Amino acid sequence: MDEKKEFDFQPEKVGEAEPAQVEKDYNFDLFTPNRGKNIDSGRLDREVKARREAAKREKRAVRQKPKMEKAVPSELPTDIDTDIEFDTEPMLDAEPMLDAEPMLDAEPMPNIEPEVKPEPEMEPVLNSEPEMEPAFDAEPTSDASTKPEPEKIQGIELDDDFQIGSMLAKDTDTSNNAPVARIRRTSRPAAQRPARRKEGKVGFVEYFLAHKTKFITALVLAAIAIIGIIAVFSDMRMDIFGFTNNTVMMLLLIFAVVLMVLCSFTKERHRVIHAFLWVLVILIVAGSFAAFTLSGVCDFFGISRGRTISDFTIPEDGNWGTAKIAEELYEEGIINHPTLFRIYSKIKGNDGSYQWGNYELNSEMDYGTIMYNLKQGNHAVTVQVRIPEGANVDKIISLLEENGVCTRDQFITAMEEMEYKYSWINQIPENSVRYRFEGYLYPDTYNFYADEPSVNNAKRAIDKMLNGFDARLPENWKELVKAVGERLGKNDMTLNDCMAIGSILELEASGNYNEMRNVASVFYNRLTWSEPKFLGSTPTYYYPDNRYNTNAGPMTVTNEDGTKKTYPAGSEGIPPGPQCSLTEASILACLQPSDTSYTYFVTDKDMNFYYNKSYTAHLNTIAKLRREGKWA
Repeated sequence: MDEKKEFDFQPEKVGEAEPAQVEKDYNFDLFTPNRGKNIDSGRLDREVKARREAAKREKRAVRQKPKMEKAVPSELPTDIDTDIEFDTEPMLDAEPMLDAEPMLDAEPMPNIEPEVKPEPEMEPVLNSEPEMEPAFDAEPTSDASTKPEPEKIQGIELDDDFQIGSMLAKDTDTSNNAPVARIRRTSRPAAQRPARRKEGKVGFVEYFLAHKTKFITALVLAAIAIIGIIAVFSDMRMDIFGFTNNTVMMLLLIFAVVLMVLCSFTKERHRVIHAFLWVLVILIVAGSFAAFTLSGVCDFFGISRGRTISDFTIPEDGNWGTAKIAEELYEEGIINHPTLFRIYSKIKGNDGSYQWGNYELNSEMDYGTIMYNLKQGNHAVTVQVRIPEGANVDKIISLLEENGVCTRDQFITAMEEMEYKYSWINQIPENSVRYRFEGYLYPDTYNFYADEPSVNNAKRAIDKMLNGFDARLPENWKELVKAVGERLGKNDMTLNDCMAIGSILELEASGNYNEMRNVASVFYNRLTWSEPKFLGSTPTYYYPDNRYNTNAGPMTVTNEDGTKKTYPAGSEGIPPGPQCSLTEASILACLQPSDTSYTYFVTDKDMNFYYNKSYTAHLNTIAKLRREGKWA
């Protein structure tokens, strides 16, 4: 390098040369930060300035049409400043190869115009901005043939020929046939590399941790499904969402399992549907578990069960075990979860200690109370009594006295003075009716205690009959009563008013539900017509208390013994209460009457009903029945 050589840089030939030839012919040692420190800037002659101008023009041409980056000559004359900066902007603006790895943490090199500074020491053009730090700090060498040790800067391995030319790749851009810069990234030592998991080889534990929610949900579903299958094949009773039908429960669980399968197929392709199905599965599982748990807790404590009173009998020679007792309690409506009852009995050690006898149980008892009563044994004498349809309180008292349940005074005391837990009792106007529970003692066949007449026996009997009425009363009876009141324009309509009409239906059309609804329509229409609002029901004459009479004038009736009795006229409107015990048909008919415009009806001796809209037509129907011999 002692001999000065004339520098002849021909950038137009770089594009035609191979990258290896370019590196051989030109020295690209342009990034050394300390280069040119001992070269006087005054030695630059016009030739160098002309070449700089040519480089500028070439740069502008490249900006308009990208070309291959200009190379730098490998050998410079010793009499020329080696700190000459050639414009390398085309190379920096070249599009990188798709497979080239970017330089880590390296900031893009700015587009800086080459500039000659008058100062004695020229600063490198690429480092003209003070805030720009050189990418590396390479020490200058006195001998060009001496190769420095490679350095690693930000993951890039630098060798003695690493300059602009070292970034040229043999691959070319097909769009402009220009070489593309490639930067080789140095790998970190093996000890510093993060552990990489081989594709397709995932352990069970890792997969479980990644999908643990699905695994847990699947296990819960599987457990519930297994219980459901056992319940179906073993006739075990269960209650989920209020359903005791095992088929419904199994269908619900199968539906949840199907959703789980669909989730696995829709995860990648339909993420929205996958999320929706997953939420639905969670709701089914959580809802089933919550409903089952809540139902079991309520059943254990006797909460939220409809009030049911049952005469429960364990036969002396029946050999009933806990399973049979639990099943019978379920059938009687005392409990809802026989399996839970059996589990609790096993835990408490009560199996085998239940005694035969007659028990009076109700659904408000918790498991502990039921088990306590069954262990005590009850051998009291019971009697079966049938309360007929349409019976009034006087008739019921006489039946109980005949069977040794209680006396009349004991029954009146239990009815008027003792408390009973039913929500509709407060709707009975006790000061207006003859008997407090007239019409509410449901007609049916019952087993009553008859060991010795007492007030307690009377109370139990009354409670059973009231419970029979409550069991037949629709759950939405308040809405039905309100609808009847709106039809009549009566805002203060009560259940007692409807039952007063229902007792008349029981007397007029006992046992015929459809005719009861039509007759109820006649009575309700009479309460809204322009005539005097007498219901005109003949059976209401015969009730001992005239306050229930609904006829406009007096009536004389010939008794069986030939004597005659005259009944006085009654009152308009709805009687103060029912006059006899109502059956389920009459209860429903007075709450859900037909929608007709009839105001008269009459029956023949075969209990056929005839309806009319006027009094004249009503009289003509009666005359026709007389002629045909059908008048009763």
